[in-house]
Amino acid sequence: MDIFTHMFMGVLVGIFTLTILSPEAIIFMWAMTFLLDFDVFLEPLQKIRKMYFFSHKAGSHSYIIGLIFTGIVGFIISAIRQVSFFEVWLAGFIGYSIHVSLDFFAASKIPIFYPISKKEFRFMADRAVNPLLAVFSGINLLILITCFYTKPYYQLFLDLALFYSIIYLTYFGVRALLRIVIQLRLPKNHKYIPGFLPFFYLIYEKNISKDIITFKLVKRSLFSVSKKELINKNIIKASNEWDLYKTALKISQEYRFFHKWSLIIPFFYEKEETVIIILILAESFSESVQHKSLKRNTSSYYLSVIIDKKSNNIISKRDGFSSFKKWENLNI
Repeated sequence: MDIFTHMFMGVLVGIFTLTILSPEAIIFMWAMTFLLDFDVFLEPLQKIRKMYFFSHKAGSHSYIIGLIFTGIVGFIISAIRQVSFFEVWLAGFIGYSIHVSLDFFAASKIPIFYPISKKEFRFMADRAVNPLLAVFSGINLLILITCFYTKPYYQLFLDLALFYSIIYLTYFGVRALLRIVIQLRLPKNHKYIPGFLPFFYLIYEKNISKDIITFKLVKRSLFSVSKKELINKNIIKASNEWDLYKTALKISQEYRFFHKWSLIIPFFYEKEETVIIILILAESFSESVQHKSLKRNTSSYYLSVIIDKKSNNIISKRDGFSSFKKWENLNI
């Protein structure tokens, strides 16, 4: 989830505890609601040492690590500032847990029980990063900051905190309810993918028959029984494309996003001497304005693998976020 929503949730909880916790505890709690995402700066270490803990949204996004980390930092704060260790530790862990819980609620898998288990979990009721929610949370932060400097009244902050809490709890509740209800009604080979707005969503389908695997991505809305098919790709088993697909899948395990997201759709482009396999992640699929050509108004996270036809050697591997238009031009 976006950093603005993490920060805003920390501010809301902090306002409700202004007369309960010490300033040190409140600041520590608020910091823990967003500082976890600074683990992105550990990625270079992960590439050097090949340690899972250093990956973004890996070891840091665990309740167990949070309990240990906030305990260590809480002890230092309590020793320096002469405040209750348990109070600071509890506040820090609450903030840490808020961050982990919000990320669990979104589309990216996280190892919430690391280091006991590296298994990753997600509820996938919202996008990994929802720009609409981020903007809304950013605006609300500015409103609270403005109120602080113009009318710093405790009751005003309590009223605002209660108002925003109702809005966000309603939003998260609707998101969670939709995800549960829709997913329960879907066949096992269909997966619900939240849209940027709560009432619009995608359905990922992977149908496996004796000879063919079909990948589909369909756009749905609660306001209509109709659906819009966005992608429909077929792979014939025991074909060259099938072998290329399996090769690309194996390579994809080298890339962190292909651990976090798992709903894959393959594309194939052939040139005179090479073949390009592109795996896109349906969880990151997004549409912009409407155009006649689908490829000109959609984008997604992808892995591109270029293979030499004669030698079957891998020429290049590249991942990133790009538009279908760029793929269409084979400029990746």
